[in-house]
Amino acid sequence: MTLLVENVRALYGFSRGTQATLSVAQPLLGLLLAGGAPPGRVVLVALASFAAYFAVFAVNDLIDWNIDQQRFAHLREFEGFDIDSAGVRHPLAQGRLSLPVAASWVASLGAVALVLAAMISWVCVVLFVTAALLEAAYCKLARVTPYKTLLTGVMVALGGCVGWFAVTDAVDEPVLWLFALWLAAWEIGGRNIVNDLADVDEDVHLGVRTVPVVYGRRRSGLLSAATLLVAFVASVGMTLGALPVFGLLGLAGTVVAGGVALVCPALRLLRCCEPRTALAVFNRASLYPVAVLGFALLGQAAHALTGL
Repeated sequence: MTLLVENVRALYGFSRGTQATLSVAQPLLGLLLAGGAPPGRVVLVALASFAAYFAVFAVNDLIDWNIDQQRFAHLREFEGFDIDSAGVRHPLAQGRLSLPVAASWVASLGAVALVLAAMISWVCVVLFVTAALLEAAYCKLARVTPYKTLLTGVMVALGGCVGWFAVTDAVDEPVLWLFALWLAAWEIGGRNIVNDLADVDEDVHLGVRTVPVVYGRRRSGLLSAATLLVAFVASVGMTLGALPVFGLLGLAGTVVAGGVALVCPALRLLRCCEPRTALAVFNRASLYPVAVLGFALLGQAAHALTGL
């Protein structure tokens, strides 16, 4: 039983299970923005997204396992809660998973995601495959360029848009583009750059070229703060454009959530861009899309009951 629990923890950590589970909120919100869908289709999108996100996050550790092995020789000096490390941090690099098991896990999840996506729409298949290829490219560029952070923004935006295209093929809706911009800016400023800021000492030793390593902490903090503010503005525009979906309660909740998860952390980064602060920003921002999805659902419920 103990061995089973340890194996489950290792696989959960390999797929960054907490982060992957939180990410499912993004395509579900895209589905709501597109007008919603019958319960069966919502469940299908949720299951496909679970499989896809668990696979894509695991791809990162699978491709980077050599770098991650070296990472454990130069761990960051400070301790702090990291939502990304729930389970086991880099279990493949630590030898807690074998390479065949890790590869089989990724292949199995990927196959499930593709089959479920094909049941939804061929566009969803294309988006999932493209997101996986972008993740692989991001990993391969680890020691090449800091601009790979742009790939993560595009990748996350495409993943969220799966929910939208599960409902409609329309590409000329301003809400769709604001949704994509919101996700891309949130990913770059709220997760990617600040996560690299938290790991900057490790990355210097490893020769990994991130924005903080190449441009320094101060400029990275400014860039992260700027993209967080872009994400906040995009979220307000997106919510106003989809006001029938969110309702007044959803709009108010989204603005408050943006203030707490985006604006306040941006201001903190302008004052202090040390790794510990960056990690706190990362943890808070990771919960943000789930909060927006929750407010959208509350807004719909309130509108149904009161008309507001």
